Amino acid sequence: MTADLARVRAVVVSWNSAGHVGRAVASVPPPARVVVVDNASTDGSADEAGRAGAGVLRRPENSGFGPACNAGAGSLEGFPAADALLFLNPDAALVEGEAALGALLRELDADPRLAAVAPALEGDGQEEFQLRRLPTLASLAREAFLVNRLLPRNRGFRRERYLDRDRRSPFDVEQPAAAALLVRREAFERVGGFDPAFAPAWFEDVDLCAKLLESGYRIRFVPAARASHVGGTTMRALPYDDYLPLYTRNLLRYLRRHARPATRAGARLVLAAGALLRLALLPLVRGDHARPEAARAYVRVLRGLLGLGFPSALLPGRG
Repeated sequence: MTADLARVRAVVVSWNSAGHVGRAVASVPPPARVVVVDNASTDGSADEAGRAGAGVLRRPENSGFGPACNAGAGSLEGFPAADALLFLNPDAALVEGEAALGALLRELDADPRLAAVAPALEGDGQEEFQLRRLPTLASLAREAFLVNRLLPRNRGFRRERYLDRDRRSPFDVEQPAAAALLVRREAFERVGGFDPAFAPAWFEDVDLCAKLLESGYRIRFVPAARASHVGGTTMRALPYDDYLPLYTRNLLRYLRRHARPATRAGARLVLAAGALLRLALLPLVRGDHARPEAARAYVRVLRGLLGLGFPSALLPGRG
């Protein structure tokens, strides 16, 4: 199995990920190679990755997750071509790396129609976070109208997140999180990789999975392989009033490409109603974010849904 691992290139995208990225790199067993694409970090992330043994591609600016992944997956001096690409978040790490990567690679090799395989993510909230069906109007409505908050184990949510499946055995899924995902290079290149239109982040992995499924490939969850994941480290570093408009913009962009017109129209109404509901509840309920910041976020979302652009400091000069 050791020789087989030479067919894998791990791609880690870092943006101010010091304290995490070294562990991610060290978890990938040789002879698999690791490239860390550093998006202009200012906290020493690139140096930490290099000390851990990765090849480091330093970007002069933060180009976003998808474009950085594409760069790491492309032709790089000193890196041989790889049959499979392991996309690994800087706050994720393979558990028992050789066994985990070997299990993923064996599953991928066993079925040419599999485009990607995902290990089981371990960590707080990962069981609910990792596996999802592709977005539907029903899933958007449950989130917008706070059903998932008030009834966190509701039947629709359980089905959407595959919580009704036995997690001890492999099964096909629609959209595993790209925090740890082994992708067949041929399939990745066939669908054009991550679409840079979703930069800097959010929904590029959902779009990739949708493109793979639409091309006739399948994606599988492989619990024999495990990876730890802290989760949310990037999002917690961002202002909510910048994050939420961008997230909503990219959700709509995803729906324009993969959903029917009726679903797209319904989604806009549902998202607008959800933003208005949250604005109305702000004086009464203590949420996850400071009230002024949350209010700005919901107003910016409403502005974008009205066709006036999604203002966000994460998109300078754009919206």
